[in-house]
Amino acid sequence: MHNGLTRTLFTFALIASAGLAISLPPTAIAAQPGEVMQELRSSLFESANAAVNRANEAKASLLSPTNYAKAAEFYRSAEATLARGGNIESIRRDLEGATETFLQAAEQAELAATTFQTAISARDDAINADAEGYAGEEWEMAEETFRDATVRLERGSLERAQREGNKAESQFRTAELIAIKDNYLNETRALLARAEKEKAPRYAPKSYTRASELLAEAENTLETNRYDTDRPRSLARDAKHNALHAIYVAELEQSIRSRDLTLEDILLQWEGSISSLADLFDLAVHFDNGEEQAISQIGGLIAETLSENAALAATLEDREAQLNTLIEETASMERLSRLVARQERQKERLAAVEALFSEKEAIVLRQGNGIILRMIGLNFDFGKADLKPDHNVLLGNVRHAINMFPESSIVVEGHTDSFGSDTDNLVLSQRRADALQQYLLDNTPVSPGNLTALGYGESRPVANNETEEGRKRNRRIDVVIYPKW
Repeated sequence: MHNGLTRTLFTFALIASAGLAISLPPTAIAAQPGEVMQELRSSLFESANAAVNRANEAKASLLSPTNYAKAAEFYRSAEATLARGGNIESIRRDLEGATETFLQAAEQAELAATTFQTAISARDDAINADAEGYAGEEWEMAEETFRDATVRLERGSLERAQREGNKAESQFRTAELIAIKDNYLNETRALLARAEKEKAPRYAPKSYTRASELLAEAENTLETNRYDTDRPRSLARDAKHNALHAIYVAELEQSIRSRDLTLEDILLQWEGSISSLADLFDLAVHFDNGEEQAISQIGGLIAETLSENAALAATLEDREAQLNTLIEETASMERLSRLVARQERQKERLAAVEALFSEKEAIVLRQGNGIILRMIGLNFDFGKADLKPDHNVLLGNVRHAINMFPESSIVVEGHTDSFGSDTDNLVLSQRRADALQQYLLDNTPVSPGNLTALGYGESRPVANNETEEGRKRNRRIDVVIYPKW
């Protein structure tokens, strides 16, 4: 029964699509089973739905809002007529209008995407910065201007549309910058306000002033380059800690002045915390002349423990490497004997390389068949790629190390800290690698075909980018030697 009714309804639909007006009684549509109605809807709305999909892919609701709204009204009218069992011819006319107008909206949106390319990019950046949440008023103003630009383009006023598009781009950038500032800086601003209420400018002027300076520097950095968020985030974090410290000092000072605490109470609290740390190492510490001796004892024990752990880890890694090599090359006792002799020669040569460098100059690492000279003493100034005269001794030792492995392949790897944009850091790291590559070509017998320079930007840190010392260690060069053992 349902199949017969379905064929009947499809016949009506086909007749209507041919241009003949067919009017079904309301009950002839509305009273039909759900699956039959769904089949009829699919047949009638097929072209309109395809046009809707094309318009949505082109973001026509944003880029051609007038056409899109008009098309949507046609579409809703067709749906409403179908739902109440109305005239199929009326449904068909609405769907034809919807299809045609959605396609117009798609074409107009594609034109707008080209015309307003920079404004759309600015809008996307503002969305990524959550400008709507952090800079609502500026965001709404930019959205209104952008909509006006798209409407003018729909009406054919290209010159006026471009002017409005440029204005919207500027407004989106403003909203984005406000959002970025609020996102990174608002918490610190609130802490500084709290510190001021706690009279920190009076009781903790150094910490308060430092926090204010760092906050201002973070804001200025964002003004200069809003896309380098690593540096302003680090500055804001340091400002936050200084503000918290100012609050802490101010509260202590006020407690002392109100006689709730004495200086001795505070010192005893601090010494108790230091003693708790010493207890973890079963170390007895005393504070006869202050905290320096106790801290020195704890620091020495921590350094000794770290050194022992590092040595143990290096030994285990070396043993594992030796074992893997032995397993692979135990086909005969003769081959094993040659392997052991070769390993001893390798160790001797590696030890000779290590002896060339002090702890502050370079760390010599073994990685597979390669040797890494991690030149922690070859630090570059921020944003610079110049070798300096005080590098000469270290560079001379690098030349000696390379000469120990004739005909080796060498890769010079340049690295930066995390401050600056990813693209700028990648370029800077390549410049640093190129600088050392040129030095080695000028001062060693290495063949140009065996010497490669690669820049890795900030992608391979060896220290914490949140500290100045860590960033200094990351602004380095690694020379990787692949010997022909």
